[in-house]
Amino acid sequence: MQPNGRTHTRNTIERMAEAMRTIGEGCTDHDLILKGFAERQITLFGQRATELATVMAHAA
Repeated sequence: MQPNGRTHTRNTIERMAEAMRTIGEGCTDHDLILKGFAERQITLFGQRATELATVMAHAA
């Protein structure tokens, strides 16, 4: 594992969640790809990012 692997993962999830929140309901994988995320990142982190985006939206 990389020394900063966890930090990088957390940052990616947070950035993806923020992108999802900005795009809004109906955000698709294609929308995230257009925002600069790789398909592999979406596969790995999409579920966690979706959960975080939902929490962020409810907190706003």
